Amino acid sequence: MEGRDKAELKYRATEIYFTGYTITANLSSGALNACSYEAVSNSTTLWQISNPFLDATPFVTNLCSAILLIQLLFLLFHRLPRFFSELITGLLMGPMMLGANALFSEYTHPMRQTGATETLTNLGVIYYMFLVGLQMDLTTIRRISKGAWGNALFGILLPLGMGAGLFHLLPGKTHFENPLGAWFWSVALTVTSFPDLAQILSDLKLLRTEVGQMAISSAFVSDIASWSFLVVTITVSNGNTRAFILPTLAFILFCWFVLRPILSQIIDRDSSKGGNYSDLCIYSILTGVVVCGFITDACGSHSMIGAFMFGLIIPDGELGMMIMEKLEDFVPGIMLPAFFVLTGTRCNIIDMFSNINPFAVLGILVLACLAKIISGFLVAMYYGMPVREGVALGVLMNAKGVLALIILNVGRDIKAVDNQPFAIMVMTILLMTILVKPIPLWACKTTKHFRKYKLRTLQESKPNSELRILACIHTTRNLSGMLNLLELSNSTEKSPICVFATCLVGLSGRTNAMLIVHDENRNSSSQNYPPARGRSDADQIISTLENYERRNQSMSFLPLTVVSPYTSMHEDIHNLAEDKRVTFILIPFHKQSGAEGMQKENSSIRLVNQNLLAKAPCSVGIFIDRGLSLKIYNEGSHRREKLNFAMFYTGGHDDREALTYACRMAGSLNVSLKVIRFLPGKEAIEMMDMEEEVEGENQRFVDDMYLNELRFMTMCNPSVTWVDRSVNSGDEIIIAAKDLADEYDLYIVGRGQGMIKPFALGLSEWSNCEELGPLGDALSTSDFALHASILVVQQHSVSTMKNKGMPQHQEKAGLETWKSPLSSRDLLNIVNHRKKTDEEDD
Repeated sequence: MEGRDKAELKYRATEIYFTGYTITANLSSGALNACSYEAVSNSTTLWQISNPFLDATPFVTNLCSAILLIQLLFLLFHRLPRFFSELITGLLMGPMMLGANALFSEYTHPMRQTGATETLTNLGVIYYMFLVGLQMDLTTIRRISKGAWGNALFGILLPLGMGAGLFHLLPGKTHFENPLGAWFWSVALTVTSFPDLAQILSDLKLLRTEVGQMAISSAFVSDIASWSFLVVTITVSNGNTRAFILPTLAFILFCWFVLRPILSQIIDRDSSKGGNYSDLCIYSILTGVVVCGFITDACGSHSMIGAFMFGLIIPDGELGMMIMEKLEDFVPGIMLPAFFVLTGTRCNIIDMFSNINPFAVLGILVLACLAKIISGFLVAMYYGMPVREGVALGVLMNAKGVLALIILNVGRDIKAVDNQPFAIMVMTILLMTILVKPIPLWACKTTKHFRKYKLRTLQESKPNSELRILACIHTTRNLSGMLNLLELSNSTEKSPICVFATCLVGLSGRTNAMLIVHDENRNSSSQNYPPARGRSDADQIISTLENYERRNQSMSFLPLTVVSPYTSMHEDIHNLAEDKRVTFILIPFHKQSGAEGMQKENSSIRLVNQNLLAKAPCSVGIFIDRGLSLKIYNEGSHRREKLNFAMFYTGGHDDREALTYACRMAGSLNVSLKVIRFLPGKEAIEMMDMEEEVEGENQRFVDDMYLNELRFMTMCNPSVTWVDRSVNSGDEIIIAAKDLADEYDLYIVGRGQGMIKPFALGLSEWSNCEELGPLGDALSTSDFALHASILVVQQHSVSTMKNKGMPQHQEKAGLETWKSPLSSRDLLNIVNHRKKTDEEDD
C-alpha cells in the first residue's frame, strides 16, 4: 500500500479504537477488522451488571430521531419533493452534522448498533421495491408513444456516457482499474424514479400536459432499463464469469411464466369464496417477498431484485390495493428512514474535495445534472416542443428517488464506489431534487399552449354550435340518471353535443394522481403511463359509457378517468374543462336518493362540488337524481310520450343560464317544459330600499329582454308554456311549487345569484346546502318534490362579460344590445313610472 493509504487506514483504526473496538489491520491487503467488546454477566439474579435496555436505546433513538426530523423538514420544505426531506435527514445525521457530536453519535447510532440498522435498512429496501413492482404494469409498454421511447433511450445513452466520463475525471488510479465504479455511477445517473416523478407531476398538475405525458412514459422505460442494468451489474460483480447471471435470469423467467399463473389461480380461488381475500393469503404474499429476496440473494444477485419481481407478478385487482394499504405507511414511514440514515453516515462532504480542485467538483456536479436536461431538451426540440417545455422535460427526467441511492449503496457495498464518488453523487442527487419542481413549474406556467380561457356559458354560446359538456360520475349510482339527462339535452345535427364522460376516482394512500384516456380501440391508457389498480367500479362505469356510445350515435363520447385526491380533484376537473373548452359541467349531488328521500351523504364529494362551484371556468350544474331514468321507460321498453319539466325563474344570471339549458331540452320530442316566472309583488317591492329597488329594476330590465327573446324563439314549440306569478316572499314561491307537486319529473332552477332580497330572505330559512342555492335547497328538502329530480345551474362569473347579461348573438339578431347598465336617473324614472302604473291599476 502507498503511504497515504496506510496513513488513512491508521487514522480510521484510531478513530474506531476510541469507540470501544479492538482493531486488527492487514496493511498489505488494506483489510480492517473491528471487533466490539461488551461485559456479559452470568448472574441469574434480578440485578445484573449491565442494563439490557441500554443496548436497544440507541437503535430506537436513531429511528425515532430520523422519523421526526423527516416530518419536520417536510413541513418546512413542503414545496419540494418529500425525497428532499428524507435525504437531508440522512445528511444531517451523518458525520458532518449531528453525527460529528460524540454524545449524539453514542446515543443514536454507535458502531455496535450498525448491524441492527443495516438489517432494518435491507428489510425496508426489500419491501419498498416490492411496492414499486406492485404499482407497475409492464403491459403498458405497448402503448408508449414514439416520442417517449426516443426521450427514454436518449436519456439513457447520454447519461451513461457522461457518467462514465465524469467518474474517470476523479483522482486515483483505482477508477480505471475497477470499471464497475464508473458503471454504477452511470446507472445512477440514468435513473428517473417513476413513483417520485408521478407524485411531482401530480403536485404540479402537469400529468395531462404534453410534457407530463412524455416524462412519465419515459420514466417508466428508464426505470425498467435501470433495473436490467443493475441486475446484470450486481450479478456479474459477485461472480467470476458472465455465466453467473444465468441463475438470476432463470429465476426471473420462472416467476413470470410459472409462478405468476399459479398465483393468479390461487388468488382467484381465494377471492371467489366470499369476494374478500383471507388474511392467510395476504400474509403468505408478504412472506413470499422475503423468500424471493432470499432466492435472488442466493443466486448471486441482490435480495431487492427478487422482491421487485415478486411485486410485478401479483395480479391486478383489490388484492394489490389491500397489500399497499397494509405496507404503504409502515414501509416508507418507519423502515426507510433507517436507509436514509445509513446513506447519510456513509456520505462525508469533506471526502468530495479530497485531492481535487473544488471548482472541478462543482463542474462535475453541474455536468452530471445537465446530462438528462440536455437529452430531454434535444428530444423536445426534435418533436417541435417550445424551448421552455424542453427544459422542463429535461429537468423532470432528473427526478431521483430511493432507487438511485440503492444503486450507489450497492456499489459501495461491493467496493466499486469509494467515499469520494459516493459523496459527489449524493450531492448531485440532492441538487437535482431541489430543481425538479421549481423549474418545470416556472417553465410550464409561461408556456401554456392553450389560449387564455374565454368565458364559456350556455347563454353566450351560439345557437348552432357544438355544445361541450363535462359529465362527472363518482359511482355507478350516478350513471343512469346522468346518461338520461344527457340524452334529453337535445343533441342535433346543427348543434351536436360532445360529452367528456369523466369517472372520478378518489386517490387512496400514496397512489399517484393520473388522467386515464380510453381510446377508440377500447384500450385504457393513462396518457401512456401505467393505470392505477383495483378500480373495478371505474372499469364498470367506463364499460357502460362505451356501450352507451355505440348505441347512441347522436352524441360523441370521450370516456375519461381522473384519479386524484378529493381535496384537489376540482383542480383536475377545472384543468380538464379548460383543455377541452367545455361550456357546461354536470356534477352529481353529494347525497344519494333512496325510497325515503336522501341517504348516505358523502362529505368528500360535497367538498369537490363546493370547490368546483367556486373555481369552475364555465357554468356548472348540480344534478339530484331521484329516478329520472326510471321515468323515461313506462311499460317494458316502450318510451313514455312526454316528460314534464318545470323551470322556476326568479331572476338573475343563474336563472338565465338555467332557462337557456331548459329551452334547449324542450327541443326534444320527449320533453314538455313549463316556465314559471316569479315576479315581486307590492309587499316585496315595499320591503326594498331605494338602492335595492334600483338594482331590482336593473335586473328585471335584463330579464325582460332575455325572456322576450326566448319566447320569440320558442313561440312555434307547443311543448313550452310560460306563466307569470306575483309573490311577495320565498315562502310563497314554495307554496306555489307545492301546488305543482307530482306533476313534474324534473325541476330546473338557478343557484340564486342575483335573486332579489325579499325572495332570498324567505328562502334562507330553508338553507341547508349552500351549493344548491336558496330555491334549490328548499326543493331538495321539501316533501312534495320527494320523487322529482332537480337540476341546479350556476352561470360562470359575469364580471368579465362584454354585455352585462345579454348574449352576444343578440346583436346579430337585430335586437337591442345591452352595452352598459342604465344610469341612476333612468332607473329612478323607471321605478317611479311603474309605481304610478300600479296605483292606476288599483
